[in-house]
Amino acid sequence: MGLQKQFVAPHAPQQRVRNEKHVAALTLLRVLMRQCRAKARLEPFEACAILQNAPHEGAQPYADALLRVLAQGLAHGPVIHRAGAQECSFDESWLLALMDAISHDDRASTAFLLRARLPLHLRRHVGWLTAQMIDRLPGLKPAPV
Repeated sequence: MGLQKQFVAPHAPQQRVRNEKHVAALTLLRVLMRQCRAKARLEPFEACAILQNAPHEGAQPYADALLRVLAQGLAHGPVIHRAGAQECSFDESWLLALMDAISHDDRASTAFLLRARLPLHLRRHVGWLTAQMIDRLPGLKPAPV
């Protein structure tokens, strides 16, 4: 009798539970995307400089600036579904992963995500706008890991 090897399928990678704050940020981005398409082009440096001098602003100006900068940085602009859609586009999933990495202070993942999709001159701006947006959303901050 031969020995039988038992094949064990590898486990699917565990996804982190979606942070409510990140889902709220995605909803905000979805709502703002409808308005963003009609707005003028915004230079990333200018947007960050203006927002840096307005420390008491809420999340909305940061989200608006983020969408406008992403429209320049991604080849065909970000694919953002309408508010209430059940599925997430690749761009929305990427933004959720970026928010998760920033929230957990995972600098390696943050750098990887930014490098994978954006040209060099936009990476710092998109990272800063995303971090500022999630910091200004109401709700609980994620617990340290």
